[in-house]
Amino acid sequence: MALSGSSVYLWRHHICAAIPWTRVAGELKARFRQISKGVINCVNQSLPVLLLALLAEGQTVQVAGTDLTIAVGSVRDFTSQGCLGGLIGCLDTVQLEVTRGNLSQHITLSAAHTEIQRDQGVNRTKVFDHEITLVLLKNKQVVLNIDN
Repeated sequence: MALSGSSVYLWRHHICAAIPWTRVAGELKARFRQISKGVINCVNQSLPVLLLALLAEGQTVQVAGTDLTIAVGSVRDFTSQGCLGGLIGCLDTVQLEVTRGNLSQHITLSAAHTEIQRDQGVNRTKVFDHEITLVLLKNKQVVLNIDN
């Protein structure tokens, strides 16, 4: 491609055509936007959203990069209160309401105090194509990992 004044000469199959520079720039800009959108969509589909949210009982958060809203209903933290049942007997839980548009789902996650509990998945669930994991529960506050 060679630039000359206000025209661009495109060589394609040995044919030379004079096209105004503004038209070429507009077409290139439109094509670049199209390619950019495709790349962004591809990256969004292949890379998970990794988001940690620190929430207290009664708080609500709009999850950035998703269409989810998460509200913390109640947090039961028996371990911090000195539960004598041991790690397995003290079921620390959080109740969440996960909303997407006009749909909502209530879930309960438990703190995984042992490797067996983690393997059982008591601290995670999949809601609206997003996996929500309870990372930490302490003093009526929770840390959630939201993944897609």
